[in-house]
Amino acid sequence: MKTPYYSFLFSFKNALFINAFMILPFFADSLPADLPSQSQNVKLSPLITSDKAIEETSYLKVFDSQYLQNIQAQNLSETFVKDSEIQVGGGAKIAQKLYVRGLEDRMFRVRLDGIMQNGNIFHHQGNMLFDPFLVKSISIQKGFADIENGAGALAGGIDIVSKNAFDLLGKNQNYGAYFALGGQSNYGINTSLAAYARLAEKLGLLASYNFEDMPYYRAGNHQKVPSSESKAHNALFKFDFQANAHHSMNLTYHFTNLGSIAPYSANVILDSAPTLYANTLNAHNLGLSYLYDIQDFSLKYNMYYTHKSLVMNPTSETNSPATGGGGHNHNHEEAPLDLALQNLGADLIFKHSFASSRYFLKYGLNYQMILSNAYHLTDHQQDHGNTGKELGAVYGGFIAGEINLLDSLSLDIGSRYDVYSYRDKFSQQHANNGFSPYISLLYTPINDLSLRISYDYATRGAMPIDVSLLTNSHATISSNLKAENMSNTQIDADFDNGFLSLRGSAYYSLLKNFINNYTNNGVDEHNSLSKNMEKPVEVLGYEVGAGLDFTYAKIEFSLAQSFLSYDKKPITDTFELGANSGRSYNLSIHSSPFKSLPSLEILWISRFVEGIDFQGYNLYFNELENVSKKGYNTHNLYVNYQIKSRVILSLALLNLTNQTYTNQMSPLKELFAKESGIPLYEPGFNAKFKIIIKL
Repeated sequence: MKTPYYSFLFSFKNALFINAFMILPFFADSLPADLPSQSQNVKLSPLITSDKAIEETSYLKVFDSQYLQNIQAQNLSETFVKDSEIQVGGGAKIAQKLYVRGLEDRMFRVRLDGIMQNGNIFHHQGNMLFDPFLVKSISIQKGFADIENGAGALAGGIDIVSKNAFDLLGKNQNYGAYFALGGQSNYGINTSLAAYARLAEKLGLLASYNFEDMPYYRAGNHQKVPSSESKAHNALFKFDFQANAHHSMNLTYHFTNLGSIAPYSANVILDSAPTLYANTLNAHNLGLSYLYDIQDFSLKYNMYYTHKSLVMNPTSETNSPATGGGGHNHNHEEAPLDLALQNLGADLIFKHSFASSRYFLKYGLNYQMILSNAYHLTDHQQDHGNTGKELGAVYGGFIAGEINLLDSLSLDIGSRYDVYSYRDKFSQQHANNGFSPYISLLYTPINDLSLRISYDYATRGAMPIDVSLLTNSHATISSNLKAENMSNTQIDADFDNGFLSLRGSAYYSLLKNFINNYTNNGVDEHNSLSKNMEKPVEVLGYEVGAGLDFTYAKIEFSLAQSFLSYDKKPITDTFELGANSGRSYNLSIHSSPFKSLPSLEILWISRFVEGIDFQGYNLYFNELENVSKKGYNTHNLYVNYQIKSRVILSLALLNLTNQTYTNQMSPLKELFAKESGIPLYEPGFNAKFKIIIKL
């Protein structure tokens, strides 16, 4: 079934804002949420309390470790399979990108244990690298992120938190270990090992390693898919020191190595037999945080450093894409790439509560520096003064307050102010600044129902561009880039009485001065210009959900669709921004069907996505073109059985109908090519089995 693209508009009057603070230039971006603090939690609504854990509201989605373990999540696509408003495009692991409400993850503020994951190293590959193996939780704030997250959260925030030793140690246990071995029919193996200990009464250490080897996967038509070969190594080291009830500190190090054999454009294929490249992605993430927390006051300090690198070299191999389309033959070797991206930053955050927690105040300072480099440039690549490196810095601060006007009515209001400094590859200086205010009103007429209306205005200044463009001296940059800004207006409703849950959200966002790094400059199609778009991008959408919680089963249903448009026309797929898809439906059933076997859990997840046809606006070439995306449906079954708390057996049957399909967030064409490309197919039927042993 296909539905035509349509849109409707609604608007709200702008709310009043309070902006009253001065900014000092140091410290930066956000602290891990895994430290024990009552003041760290976001106030969502009375529906979410310490003794009543709810997986989601209309504006926050949380994935916990038990769910991720049950579905044997190994990549982004498997992690976010359950939710209609979240999709993952790209097919293969190296190419996967997360889209929330149609917007790419680059539009969000992404943190891994408080460590910022900003920047884009190569637009044909994914930006988010993390291992679901020991993830404690993933929370996605849709619309606007916590103000303390730092600058540039245009569409919201994504916070990934890993487990520590104290999360894994049992009662009266001083050390332990965890081993998992799994395999999949389409194709590959996965093994994980973790060791954790209480080194002293208040000191915990966790060390883990995960290895995944996937020779390739096949689509539903049984053809081998390019870009699908990969090997991944992941390591995590985490020290946690809980000195007493008021002081705690942790040191975290994440390492990821992802090797893949893929075409140059790993997420879309142009050639009938593309040249393959050996890709090596490395990511180092180091973070140190400190928390001081007493009854009415808390102080958080966080500092972090990240280093990501990508090396690509052509091999002598070629491959034929597993698709049903033709594709124009552009088969030639691109130059090797040697790219690096670094983030360095710190945060200082204060929180106060007054009058028996009736009023809250938080304020703080943020600092972040981003550096990017392209190495081994040729003389031609250094034409026009191209230095092959860029540097950006953000200095900012924030102040916000929450006032409980009534027992059933609370007001949340605040703003941040940020100063951006950016030196591009041609040594041009760009200076931006701006306020990012927000206001939110939460009303809970009864204990089971909450209603919220919110408005925020986020500013993101010019910062280092896609690192791969540093190798192209013809990819020019406007001399005076303006700051991007995005306003988000949202209405949310949530109801949960323990048996029936309902949620709904309608939202409208307006993105102005979007910095398009790939605008064609009219010379030839392989040249590009980074510039602000003249007109705003509009995002309009809705999502609804319902759930029934029976004694032995929980049933959930969700429906969502978003519309991204420019100059009143829906946009075609646009790197660093987003894409349009058909309406998405998700159904899940989670059950422990046998009273005699309470540790046996069965989960069924189905997704239905309607096809969509529209005439879209191509932001690269400033022209209209016809877009047609096929609908699809997938069905997954997960079975988990725990034996005496020591052994867990997991079975996952994915894409049971062996459907050949492309996720609609996978790009339909390569960036600089006007001809149709061949998007990557998703895996066909896959049976995964894993055994987990806890010591």
